Amino acid sequence: MERQACTACGKPAGSGLRLCEECGKDWARRLAWLLKAGMPALQRIAYRQANVSERSPRHGNRAVAASPVDERAQALFGSVEVHVQVLAGLLGAKPLGCDRWGRARTLRQWSDLIRLLLHHMGGLCALEEAGDLYADTIRLSERVNAATTRRRERRLIGVCPDCLGDVGEDGEPVRTPIYAPFDAKYAICPVCGAWLDLKRIRLEYLRSAGLLCITRTQADAARWIRENTGVNVTGKDLANWRSRGKMPSTRRIDGRYWEWNILELLACAQERAERGRDDV
Repeated sequence: MERQACTACGKPAGSGLRLCEECGKDWARRLAWLLKAGMPALQRIAYRQANVSERSPRHGNRAVAASPVDERAQALFGSVEVHVQVLAGLLGAKPLGCDRWGRARTLRQWSDLIRLLLHHMGGLCALEEAGDLYADTIRLSERVNAATTRRRERRLIGVCPDCLGDVGEDGEPVRTPIYAPFDAKYAICPVCGAWLDLKRIRLEYLRSAGLLCITRTQADAARWIRENTGVNVTGKDLANWRSRGKMPSTRRIDGRYWEWNILELLACAQERAERGRDDV
């Protein structure tokens, strides 16, 4: 049979196949993950047997009992199950029915169907709409992964420098806020897709805000570092760094208050973080 290009990535596909070998393996890997980890975890979350959020499901209104099910997780669970049933239905698995778009859909349980699909990946990759179905699996598996992963606290790091070069409808520069966990080093802008170095973004944000120096006591300066970088720094650490000449711009203002250079504080925090990793 005639060889053709993969409908997902454009690489050469096998004879009679719509997807290349690499995309087929990735499709199988995602289905296997849904079978072994994604769907079982999502099911537990849907029935509130597990919780990946930082807040209690009853947070905010203690006068009203929490719903016995997580409706978002339950809806996502149903979407994945229907998707798997459609995949198996297109392969002819019985009993057969139809979804709302008229596609063949079996009514068997999702776990049995995924095992069936993993044994018939060649048939899936040969379907005419294999590229679209593979894309649907990717989208759903990413949603399940996000729903079953504990969300870490995110903080404002700064604004995307690439977006600042654009002008909005009001004539002002576009300022896209960048949020990330305190221990993250890199991020992707949700608007322009730029790859961002978070250390540089933070420094540029502080410099543009005119916050190159802050006036704090030694303990408060250490607390400022902990809150803004997540690095465990104490006032004693700052005293040691200052005595070793690593903070030449620091000067006493009045009594216990000092003027601290933010760039020096962040540099020392980075050194403390790297030393902590080396000690592990």
